[in-house]
Amino acid sequence: MTNKLEIFFIIEHMNNVIVSPHYLSTELGSTIFNKGGNAVDAAILTNLVQGIVAPETCGIGGDLFALIWVPGKNKPEFLDASGYSGSNVGQALLSNYESIPLNHPLSVTVPGAVAGWRELSNKYGNIPIEDILDIGINLCHEGFTVSKELFNSLNIHSEELSGQKSGYSFYRDNQPYSIDTLIRRPQLGKTLELLKDHGLEYFYNGEIAKEISNSVNGFLTEEDLSNYKATWREPLHQKIYGYDGWTSPPSTQGYLTLSTLKGFEMINNKDDYLHTLIESYRIFASDRDNITFDYQGNDQNFLGTDDEYIRDKVSLFDKNAAGKYNFPNPHGGGTAYMNAVDENGLGVSLIQSNFYGIGSRIGVGSYGFFLHNRGCGFNLIKGHPNSLGPNKKPLHTLSPTIWSKDGSLDFITGTRGGRYQPQLLAQTILPYILGESSFEEIMKKPRWTIEYFGSNTSSNIKFEFIKEPEISSLEDKGHKISIENKLIGGYGPISTIYKNSDENFIGVPDIRVGTEKAFNCS
Repeated sequence: MTNKLEIFFIIEHMNNVIVSPHYLSTELGSTIFNKGGNAVDAAILTNLVQGIVAPETCGIGGDLFALIWVPGKNKPEFLDASGYSGSNVGQALLSNYESIPLNHPLSVTVPGAVAGWRELSNKYGNIPIEDILDIGINLCHEGFTVSKELFNSLNIHSEELSGQKSGYSFYRDNQPYSIDTLIRRPQLGKTLELLKDHGLEYFYNGEIAKEISNSVNGFLTEEDLSNYKATWREPLHQKIYGYDGWTSPPSTQGYLTLSTLKGFEMINNKDDYLHTLIESYRIFASDRDNITFDYQGNDQNFLGTDDEYIRDKVSLFDKNAAGKYNFPNPHGGGTAYMNAVDENGLGVSLIQSNFYGIGSRIGVGSYGFFLHNRGCGFNLIKGHPNSLGPNKKPLHTLSPTIWSKDGSLDFITGTRGGRYQPQLLAQTILPYILGESSFEEIMKKPRWTIEYFGSNTSSNIKFEFIKEPEISSLEDKGHKISIENKLIGGYGPISTIYKNSDENFIGVPDIRVGTEKAFNCS
């Protein structure tokens, strides 16, 4: 039987489209259209449900980023709902460590998702947030079945989670409930009821905030939480082959998607497609850990998508040989990407994450949720701009995108995948904007990832599949190739919505996770 959580779900009706990684997220998210909701309302609900049924991907203990395309405007708006470190944080507290432990209280930054929902709903929502929360509350109390992916995550972390109050819903006799078992999350349901009754800001100002602070030994203070606000910022932009690409600014790695693709265009070596794209990515990724950090309001100092910067970097490209570059540190992932477009053309590209699976595995008392560990994006290098310190945002892997053409929304795409996200997106977007393949065809093509991280390293590429002539061509240039000979679920799911020739928006599934159903109503 196919694992439902590993199924990529699309619903389309009246040209309202939602794509998400879980059938309940998509099904319940789509119900909001019948209540007068728009794409923003649908995205919030889809995200809420995803965090309930798949806490190994996202939830209210994590961060959120969103790009919003508003019809009539010529660029999207970007919402940064990522959190900063606590005011009591300092490197001296981890003097015996080389990196921040995944389950340490210092790995927890302010969780921004709930503040993100508040901003999205207040600015663009059509229906009261209370109506959205009601659907999540009912789901928590009525229950859902355990997926294979959720079971595996709970099983791996049984020792850490089963004894915690917030783990009550997932375990019996210290063992996770088995796959397809109906479970309920009444504690989380009561937490959502508090937010419904007192407003989303209660997450940061009331009893929940106090318990969050207690859970991390005061490294996040109640004042840190009450001062937090999600912020609207300028998205990064680059024009590539006639399309306008938009993505998240630092402290995210979003720039890598745009710089890789623009670098490919500037190199102008399409006949050697794979070598050129791989090397373009490697050239720009070598800088990631040096230029990606919290610019704290000085985004004008970030040059990662500037033409001059890109032109200078691609001068390193050698059409005959793979270069040796420093490569960024690996970052894991536990993320859900979802997108939506409504019949009025309002579009949402939303990504939300607990980071390493269930995150820090630090539960918030009996409130029924766990905190993310996005603070692991910091390093412990003294003097480095991304080093652990108070009131800073860490390097983020989340990289949603929106693409427009001639001032109109054209397509929306994104993926989970931690450090892989820009690599996977570049491979998906490039053949489409070159006019070589449809998104339906692209989803069937084999993908690759850069596997090796270190200093002055050679090219080491892992392919799902690759043809013999391509292997020879790459190896002749010094690339090291390994082949999986299967599709890898972790190389996606990539969620895409695009505008077809009839001006209708179409959702495209990722074959790596299958598609159980697609609804099309006219």
